[in-house]
Amino acid sequence: MSNAPAISCVVPVYNEQATVQTCYARIAAMLDGLTGHQPQELIFVNDGSEDLTQAMLHEIAGRDPRVVAIRLTRNFGHQAAVSIGLQHARGAMVCVLDGDLQDPPEVVPNMIQAIEDGADVAYGIRQHRKEHPLKKIAYAGFYRVMRAISDVNIPLDAGDFCVMRSHIVSRMNRLPESQRFVRGLRAWVGGTQTGVPYERHERHAGLSKYSLRKLLGLAAQGVFSFSSVPVKLVQLLGFGISAMAILVALSYLTLFAISPAYFPPGWATLVISIWFLAGLQMLSIGLLGEYVHRSFTEIRQRPTALVADVTIHDNSTVPLPCNTITPDNTHDYIVSTGGGAAANSRWSKPSAA
Repeated sequence: MSNAPAISCVVPVYNEQATVQTCYARIAAMLDGLTGHQPQELIFVNDGSEDLTQAMLHEIAGRDPRVVAIRLTRNFGHQAAVSIGLQHARGAMVCVLDGDLQDPPEVVPNMIQAIEDGADVAYGIRQHRKEHPLKKIAYAGFYRVMRAISDVNIPLDAGDFCVMRSHIVSRMNRLPESQRFVRGLRAWVGGTQTGVPYERHERHAGLSKYSLRKLLGLAAQGVFSFSSVPVKLVQLLGFGISAMAILVALSYLTLFAISPAYFPPGWATLVISIWFLAGLQMLSIGLLGEYVHRSFTEIRQRPTALVADVTIHDNSTVPLPCNTITPDNTHDYIVSTGGGAAANSRWSKPSAA
Protein backbone atom coordinates (compact mmCIF):
# COMPACT_ATOMS: atom_id res chain seq x y z
CA MET A 1 0.00 0.00 0.00
CA SER A 2 1.67 3.18 -1.19
CA ASN A 3 -0.92 5.57 0.25
CA ALA A 4 -1.55 6.18 3.93
CA PRO A 5 -4.41 3.97 5.16
CA ALA A 6 -7.83 5.42 5.81
CA ILE A 7 -8.02 3.26 8.93
CA SER A 8 -5.53 1.26 10.98
CA CYS A 9 -6.52 -1.41 13.50
CA VAL A 10 -4.11 -2.13 16.39
CA VAL A 11 -4.56 -5.55 18.02
CA PRO A 12 -2.25 -6.65 20.89
CA VAL A 13 -2.00 -10.43 21.32
CA TYR A 14 -0.26 -12.68 23.82
CA ASN A 15 -0.42 -16.49 23.59
CA GLU A 16 -3.60 -16.30 21.51
CA GLN A 17 -3.11 -19.29 19.20
CA ALA A 18 -6.66 -20.44 19.97
CA THR A 19 -8.11 -17.06 18.99
CA VAL A 20 -5.90 -15.28 16.48
CA GLN A 21 -7.32 -16.87 13.30
CA THR A 22 -10.91 -16.12 14.31
CA CYS A 23 -9.89 -12.66 15.46
CA TYR A 24 -8.28 -11.95 12.09
CA ALA A 25 -11.30 -13.31 10.19
CA ARG A 26 -13.79 -11.16 12.08
CA ILE A 27 -11.69 -7.99 11.85
CA ALA A 28 -11.02 -8.62 8.15
CA ALA A 29 -14.75 -9.10 7.54
CA MET A 30 -15.47 -5.84 9.35
CA LEU A 31 -12.83 -4.02 7.29
CA ASP A 32 -14.19 -5.52 4.06
CA GLY A 33 -17.52 -3.92 4.88
CA LEU A 34 -15.94 -0.46 5.14
CA THR A 35 -15.95 0.11 1.40
CA GLY A 36 -15.59 3.86 1.79
CA HIS A 37 -12.46 3.57 3.91
CA GLN A 38 -9.63 2.34 1.69
CA PRO A 39 -6.78 1.47 1.94
CA GLN A 40 -6.66 -0.29 5.31
CA GLU A 41 -4.05 -1.51 7.77
CA LEU A 42 -4.30 -4.28 10.39
CA ILE A 43 -1.46 -4.27 12.93
CA PHE A 44 -1.03 -7.24 15.25
CA VAL A 45 1.43 -6.66 18.11
CA ASN A 46 2.74 -9.99 19.42
CA ASP A 47 3.64 -9.25 23.05
CA GLY A 48 6.24 -12.01 23.45
CA SER A 49 3.96 -15.01 22.85
CA GLU A 50 5.41 -18.43 23.63
CA ASP A 51 2.92 -20.50 21.62
CA LEU A 52 2.16 -20.62 17.88
CA THR A 53 0.78 -17.09 17.71
CA GLN A 54 3.78 -15.69 15.81
CA ALA A 55 3.72 -18.48 13.20
CA MET A 56 0.02 -17.86 12.63
CA LEU A 57 0.57 -14.13 12.26
CA HIS A 58 3.40 -14.80 9.82
CA GLU A 59 1.05 -16.90 7.69
CA ILE A 60 -1.76 -14.33 7.89
CA ALA A 61 0.59 -11.51 6.84
CA GLY A 62 1.73 -13.59 3.89
CA ARG A 63 -1.77 -13.77 2.42
CA ASP A 64 -3.26 -10.39 3.39
CA PRO A 65 -1.39 -7.23 2.30
CA ARG A 66 -3.20 -5.20 4.95
CA VAL A 67 -1.59 -7.11 7.82
CA VAL A 68 1.53 -6.01 9.70
CA ALA A 69 2.78 -8.32 12.47
CA ILE A 70 5.05 -6.70 15.05
CA ARG A 71 6.87 -9.04 17.44
CA LEU A 72 8.24 -7.68 20.71
CA THR A 73 11.42 -9.11 22.21
CA ARG A 74 9.55 -10.29 25.32
CA ASN A 75 6.29 -9.83 27.17
CA PHE A 76 6.20 -6.13 28.05
CA GLY A 77 2.51 -6.01 28.94
CA HIS A 78 -0.74 -5.07 27.29
CA GLN A 79 -0.35 -1.29 27.60
CA ALA A 80 3.15 -1.37 26.12
CA ALA A 81 1.94 -3.51 23.21
CA VAL A 82 -0.90 -1.08 22.47
CA SER A 83 1.55 1.84 22.63
CA ILE A 84 3.92 0.21 20.13
CA GLY A 85 0.99 -0.47 17.81
CA LEU A 86 -0.06 3.18 17.97
CA GLN A 87 3.50 4.19 17.09
CA HIS A 88 3.36 2.14 13.89
CA ALA A 89 -0.24 3.01 12.90
CA ARG A 90 -0.45 5.29 9.86
CA GLY A 91 -4.20 5.57 9.35
CA ALA A 92 -6.31 8.72 9.29
CA MET A 93 -8.34 6.84 11.90
CA VAL A 94 -6.87 4.32 14.33
CA CYS A 95 -8.85 1.58 16.05
CA VAL A 96 -7.63 -0.26 19.16
CA LEU A 97 -9.20 -3.58 20.14
CA ASP A 98 -8.13 -6.68 22.04
CA GLY A 99 -7.26 -9.96 20.37
CA ASP A 100 -9.45 -12.06 22.70
CA LEU A 101 -12.61 -10.78 20.93
CA GLN A 102 -14.21 -9.50 24.13
CA ASP A 103 -14.34 -6.22 22.24
CA PRO A 104 -16.42 -7.17 19.17
CA PRO A 105 -15.01 -5.83 15.88
CA GLU A 106 -18.57 -5.46 14.62
CA VAL A 107 -18.95 -2.38 16.89
CA VAL A 108 -16.13 -0.50 15.12
CA PRO A 109 -18.39 0.87 12.30
CA ASN A 110 -20.53 2.54 14.98
CA MET A 111 -17.41 4.20 16.38
CA ILE A 112 -16.35 5.29 12.89
CA GLN A 113 -19.77 6.85 12.42
CA ALA A 114 -19.29 8.81 15.64
CA ILE A 115 -15.94 10.04 14.30
CA GLU A 116 -17.55 11.09 11.04
CA ASP A 117 -20.20 12.93 13.04
CA GLY A 118 -17.51 15.15 14.51
CA ALA A 119 -15.84 13.30 17.39
CA ASP A 120 -12.07 13.03 17.71
CA VAL A 121 -12.31 9.90 19.87
CA ALA A 122 -15.08 7.31 20.03
CA TYR A 123 -14.51 4.92 22.94
CA GLY A 124 -16.48 1.84 23.90
CA ILE A 125 -18.63 1.89 27.04
CA ARG A 126 -18.83 -1.64 28.44
CA GLN A 127 -22.32 -2.85 29.25
CA HIS A 128 -23.58 -6.25 30.42
CA ARG A 129 -20.12 -7.68 31.05
CA LYS A 130 -20.22 -11.47 30.80
CA GLU A 131 -17.70 -12.16 33.57
CA HIS A 132 -17.61 -13.44 37.14
CA PRO A 133 -19.79 -11.25 39.45
CA LEU A 134 -16.87 -10.45 41.76
CA LYS A 135 -14.78 -9.35 38.79
CA LYS A 136 -17.59 -7.13 37.53
CA ILE A 137 -17.93 -5.54 40.98
CA ALA A 138 -14.17 -4.97 41.16
CA TYR A 139 -14.09 -3.35 37.71
CA ALA A 140 -17.08 -1.14 38.48
CA GLY A 141 -15.54 -0.07 41.78
CA PHE A 142 -12.18 0.72 40.20
CA TYR A 143 -13.62 2.89 37.43
CA ARG A 144 -15.72 4.88 39.91
CA VAL A 145 -12.90 5.37 42.37
CA MET A 146 -10.59 6.32 39.51
CA ARG A 147 -13.15 8.80 38.22
CA ALA A 148 -13.44 10.35 41.70
CA ILE A 149 -9.72 10.77 42.40
CA SER A 150 -8.24 11.29 38.92
CA ASP A 151 -6.85 14.65 37.84
CA VAL A 152 -8.41 14.07 34.39
CA ASN A 153 -11.91 13.04 33.37
CA ILE A 154 -11.49 9.32 32.61
CA PRO A 155 -14.82 7.90 31.33
CA LEU A 156 -16.64 5.28 33.38
CA ASP A 157 -16.54 1.64 32.18
CA ALA A 158 -14.34 2.53 29.20
CA GLY A 159 -11.28 0.45 28.35
CA ASP A 160 -8.82 0.77 25.47
CA PHE A 161 -11.40 -0.20 22.80
CA CYS A 162 -11.79 2.91 20.66
CA VAL A 163 -11.38 4.67 17.32
CA MET A 164 -9.28 7.85 17.24
CA ARG A 165 -8.35 10.43 14.67
CA SER A 166 -4.69 10.45 13.69
CA HIS A 167 -3.93 13.78 15.39
CA ILE A 168 -5.08 12.32 18.73
CA VAL A 169 -2.75 9.35 18.20
CA SER A 170 0.09 11.74 17.35
CA ARG A 171 -0.49 13.65 20.58
CA MET A 172 -0.42 10.43 22.58
CA ASN A 173 2.74 9.23 20.84
CA ARG A 174 4.51 12.45 21.76
CA LEU A 175 3.87 12.03 25.47
CA PRO A 176 7.18 11.13 27.12
CA GLU A 177 6.30 8.60 29.81
CA SER A 178 7.33 4.98 29.34
CA GLN A 179 4.87 3.63 31.94
CA ARG A 180 1.72 4.13 29.94
CA PHE A 181 -1.95 3.93 30.96
CA VAL A 182 -3.47 4.24 27.50
CA ARG A 183 -7.06 5.10 28.38
CA GLY A 184 -5.80 7.77 30.78
CA LEU A 185 -3.46 9.27 28.17
CA ARG A 186 -6.32 9.24 25.66
CA ALA A 187 -8.47 11.26 28.06
CA TRP A 188 -5.58 13.59 28.95
CA VAL A 189 -4.86 14.74 25.37
CA GLY A 190 -8.42 16.05 25.09
CA GLY A 191 -10.41 16.68 21.94
CA THR A 192 -14.05 15.85 21.38
CA GLN A 193 -14.63 12.43 22.93
CA THR A 194 -17.84 10.42 22.87
CA GLY A 195 -18.87 7.01 24.21
CA VAL A 196 -20.39 4.18 22.18
CA PRO A 197 -22.21 1.56 24.32
CA TYR A 198 -21.62 -2.10 23.52
CA GLU A 199 -22.03 -5.51 25.13
CA ARG A 200 -18.70 -6.91 26.29
CA HIS A 201 -18.46 -10.59 25.40
CA GLU A 202 -16.71 -13.50 27.04
CA ARG A 203 -13.34 -14.56 25.70
CA HIS A 204 -13.69 -16.40 22.41
CA ALA A 205 -11.27 -19.12 23.59
CA GLY A 206 -8.46 -19.74 26.03
CA LEU A 207 -7.83 -18.15 29.42
CA SER A 208 -7.48 -14.51 30.36
CA LYS A 209 -3.87 -13.29 30.33
CA TYR A 210 -4.67 -10.63 32.93
CA SER A 211 -3.89 -12.26 36.27
CA LEU A 212 -4.93 -10.64 39.55
CA ARG A 213 -1.40 -9.28 39.92
CA LYS A 214 -1.52 -7.69 36.46
CA LEU A 215 -4.97 -6.23 37.09
CA LEU A 216 -3.79 -4.70 40.35
CA GLY A 217 -0.71 -3.39 38.56
CA LEU A 218 -2.88 -1.78 35.88
CA ALA A 219 -5.05 -0.18 38.58
CA ALA A 220 -1.96 1.13 40.40
CA GLN A 221 -0.58 2.48 37.12
CA GLY A 222 -3.78 4.44 36.58
CA VAL A 223 -3.91 5.78 40.13
CA PHE A 224 -0.27 6.81 40.43
CA SER A 225 -0.11 8.22 36.88
CA PHE A 226 -3.25 10.34 37.02
CA SER A 227 -3.93 11.16 40.66
CA SER A 228 -2.21 12.93 43.51
CA VAL A 229 -5.02 12.03 45.93
CA PRO A 230 -3.09 9.25 47.78
CA VAL A 231 -0.37 11.70 48.84
CA LYS A 232 -2.94 14.35 49.77
CA LEU A 233 -4.89 11.83 51.87
CA VAL A 234 -1.73 10.89 53.76
CA GLN A 235 -1.05 14.57 54.37
CA LEU A 236 -4.56 15.13 55.72
CA LEU A 237 -4.31 12.00 57.83
CA GLY A 238 -1.01 13.20 59.24
CA PHE A 239 -2.45 16.61 60.13
CA GLY A 240 -5.50 14.97 61.67
CA ILE A 241 -3.50 12.62 63.85
CA SER A 242 -1.18 15.42 64.93
CA ALA A 243 -4.16 17.58 65.91
CA MET A 244 -5.76 14.68 67.75
CA ALA A 245 -2.51 13.96 69.61
CA ILE A 246 -2.30 17.59 70.74
CA LEU A 247 -5.90 17.55 71.96
CA VAL A 248 -5.42 14.25 73.80
CA ALA A 249 -2.24 15.57 75.42
CA LEU A 250 -3.96 18.77 76.56
CA SER A 251 -6.96 16.81 77.86
CA TYR A 252 -4.71 14.38 79.72
CA LEU A 253 -2.71 17.19 81.35
CA THR A 254 -5.89 19.00 82.39
CA LEU A 255 -7.50 15.92 83.91
CA PHE A 256 -4.24 14.89 85.55
CA ALA A 257 -3.98 18.34 87.19
CA ILE A 258 -7.57 18.05 88.48
CA SER A 259 -7.44 14.46 89.72
CA PRO A 260 -4.00 12.83 89.44
CA ALA A 261 -5.12 9.69 91.29
CA TYR A 262 -7.32 8.63 88.39
CA PHE A 263 -4.55 9.02 85.80
CA PRO A 264 -1.54 7.03 86.96
CA PRO A 265 1.42 6.83 84.60
CA GLY A 266 1.41 3.74 82.38
CA TRP A 267 2.89 2.19 79.27
CA ALA A 268 -0.17 1.03 77.35
CA THR A 269 -1.10 4.40 75.86
CA LEU A 270 2.51 5.14 74.98
CA VAL A 271 3.13 1.78 73.26
CA ILE A 272 -0.13 1.88 71.28
CA SER A 273 0.59 5.43 70.16
CA ILE A 274 4.09 4.53 69.03
CA TRP A 275 2.91 1.50 67.08
CA PHE A 276 0.09 3.41 65.43
CA LEU A 277 2.25 6.34 64.44
CA ALA A 278 5.04 4.04 63.24
CA GLY A 279 2.57 2.20 60.99
CA LEU A 280 1.28 5.50 59.65
CA GLN A 281 4.81 6.65 58.92
CA MET A 282 5.61 3.44 57.06
CA LEU A 283 2.44 3.81 55.00
CA SER A 284 3.32 7.40 54.19
CA ILE A 285 6.87 6.51 53.21
CA GLY A 286 5.57 3.64 51.05
CA LEU A 287 3.19 5.91 49.13
CA LEU A 288 5.85 8.56 48.63
CA GLY A 289 8.31 5.83 47.62
CA GLU A 290 5.92 4.63 44.93
CA TYR A 291 5.87 8.07 43.35
CA VAL A 292 9.65 8.40 43.70
CA HIS A 293 10.17 4.98 42.10
CA ARG A 294 7.96 5.89 39.15
CA SER A 295 9.78 9.19 38.75
CA PHE A 296 13.11 7.33 38.77
CA THR A 297 11.80 4.90 36.14
CA GLU A 298 10.85 7.80 33.87
CA ILE A 299 14.20 9.52 34.39
CA ARG A 300 16.01 6.41 33.13
CA GLN A 301 14.17 6.90 29.81
CA ARG A 302 13.97 3.24 28.97
CA PRO A 303 11.72 2.49 25.97
CA THR A 304 8.14 1.37 26.36
CA ALA A 305 9.05 -1.90 24.64
CA LEU A 306 11.59 -3.40 22.22
CA VAL A 307 10.52 -4.61 18.80
CA ALA A 308 12.22 -7.79 17.59
CA ASP A 309 10.92 -7.77 14.02
CA VAL A 310 8.07 -6.59 11.80
CA THR A 311 6.50 -8.99 9.32
CA ILE A 312 4.79 -7.51 6.26
CA HIS A 313 3.26 -8.87 3.06
CA ASP A 314 5.59 -9.61 0.14
CA ASN A 315 4.31 -6.71 -1.93
CA SER A 316 3.63 -4.23 0.86
CA THR A 317 5.73 -1.37 2.15
CA VAL A 318 5.45 0.18 5.57
CA PRO A 319 7.20 3.54 6.07
CA LEU A 320 9.67 3.57 8.93
CA PRO A 321 9.16 5.85 11.91
CA CYS A 322 12.63 7.32 11.27
CA ASN A 323 14.44 8.32 8.10
CA THR A 324 17.76 6.64 8.81
CA ILE A 325 16.99 3.37 7.03
CA THR A 326 14.66 1.87 4.46
CA PRO A 327 12.44 -1.24 4.68
CA ASP A 328 15.03 -3.17 2.68
CA ASN A 329 17.59 -2.71 5.43
CA THR A 330 17.63 -5.78 7.67
CA HIS A 331 19.86 -4.32 10.38
CA ASP A 332 18.52 -3.36 13.77
CA TYR A 333 17.38 0.24 14.02
CA ILE A 334 16.09 2.69 16.57
CA VAL A 335 12.57 4.14 16.34
CA SER A 336 10.89 6.71 18.53
CA THR A 337 8.43 5.49 21.12
CA GLY A 338 7.60 8.86 22.61
CA GLY A 339 9.69 11.42 24.42
CA GLY A 340 12.98 10.26 22.97
CA ALA A 341 12.62 6.65 24.10
CA ALA A 342 13.65 4.02 21.61
CA ALA A 343 12.71 0.60 20.36
CA ASN A 344 14.95 -1.91 18.64
CA SER A 345 13.36 -3.29 15.47
CA ARG A 346 14.05 -5.19 12.26
CA TRP A 347 12.02 -5.80 9.14
CA SER A 348 11.33 -9.33 7.96
CA LYS A 349 9.16 -10.61 5.15
CA PRO A 350 7.35 -13.96 5.04
CA SER A 351 8.54 -16.46 2.52
CA ALA A 352 6.48 -16.84 -0.63
CA ALA A 353 3.65 -19.31 -0.35
